[in-house]
Amino acid sequence: MKTFDFYLDQKVTTWMRTKFEVESTSEELAWQKAKDMVNNGDTDSIPWDELTDTQEQLSVEDNDGFSTQELYTNDGELVYSNGKS
Repeated sequence: MKTFDFYLDQKVTTWMRTKFEVESTSEELAWQKAKDMVNNGDTDSIPWDELTDTQEQLSVEDNDGFSTQELYTNDGELVYSNGKS
């Protein structure tokens, strides 16, 4: 009997933590600077860590009907998806 290899890609949501410092003359001003950094995307280049035990499988409905599970042959041929591609 032969064996065949597959892989399953699954879309999940997870929380990531980005640690950074802000220099400021007051805590209130530091809060505003930190919020501005986040809103302006100025933390994108800072390394982040995945928070343990926060992964949740994303539903097709929460993904606007697009696939959240895709099954492929070992050669990369799509065999199955649970939503639109």
